Amino acid sequence: MLKKLLILIMALCPLVSLAADEEQGTFAGSIVLFNSHSYQPFLVNSDGGWTDIKQVYPEDLSSIPAPLPGSTRKWRVKTSYIDESTQIGQSTLQIRLGQIESDDAVFTMPWTEKASRWQEKNSNWYIPYNGVITDGSARLSVRMIAPPRSSAPGKIFRIELEAWDFPYDGSEFEDRRPSLQMAYSSPAQLLSPESASRRSTVSKRDEARDFSLDFVKNNLEGNLPAFYKALSNNLRVLETGLSQSRYRIAPPSTDLSAYSIADYEKNYRYHIYSYDEYAELFPQWFEAGRRWSPDRECYLFLGTEVQPGMSDFMKGQNLVFMVRPEDGSWKIIALPE
Repeated sequence: MLKKLLILIMALCPLVSLAADEEQGTFAGSIVLFNSHSYQPFLVNSDGGWTDIKQVYPEDLSSIPAPLPGSTRKWRVKTSYIDESTQIGQSTLQIRLGQIESDDAVFTMPWTEKASRWQEKNSNWYIPYNGVITDGSARLSVRMIAPPRSSAPGKIFRIELEAWDFPYDGSEFEDRRPSLQMAYSSPAQLLSPESASRRSTVSKRDEARDFSLDFVKNNLEGNLPAFYKALSNNLRVLETGLSQSRYRIAPPSTDLSAYSIADYEKNYRYHIYSYDEYAELFPQWFEAGRRWSPDRECYLFLGTEVQPGMSDFMKGQNLVFMVRPEDGSWKIIALPE
């Protein structure tokens, strides 16, 4: 399963060049959010999740003028960093400006193909609904992303936030689908018609989490009836979207009855990703011609990350899958091949 998941991540489609887009825009200004001056970089590791660097205040951005009349303000981040992973494989860096009770601005760097390289990268574009990226203090945070069980440490030397103005063509907020090439972040979730559905997202995420942990518990207890009952009749292959039979899914291969779900939560760090989150990480799931693509009711469970110094006693088990409500109950609808 791990091998297939690594192939899944490495199959991410490449970013398009942003040069053509820049030719249509006007550079409005920039602000350096972090600068190590080359001697004290900020250390980050893919095992650690989001890590705060500093607070960013409104006055820090005061040097950037307001958007030009009749234009759309787009933001991006330029970074200088080193990916110090000892493995050959893809990884990426994300930068976040997070506010309390507000949507975060998240910038994703292009995926790197090889480890231990100096990176000077431009992120995707981010377009706030009103052109303002933050209307108050925000936390500057970073995280490295790498395949599960592939630790990717890194050193960040510089983070610069850029503002660009582009001619408004009336179509900036019409496409609610995720970008397929990770070169653009749409603020569709900020539009008022979706506000009610967004309020229900937390409870849906909680339901997805509880169901996923119950499935992990079934693996631990060797409860085969519950194991197969949790699988959808319309089960898909996570990497390709092709159909697969739920009765061909291998049950737990080892006796794990000595462990409990509390042992799992003590030894592992799991993640529940919503549609917008996994669409940013795995854009190839939405390519034209694919047999099946997840929708906004789907949640991705990644439960393979081992806590520092803890035991990987569920190695090789079913800890990566996608869940969705079906006919009033939650089901696992996709697993790695």
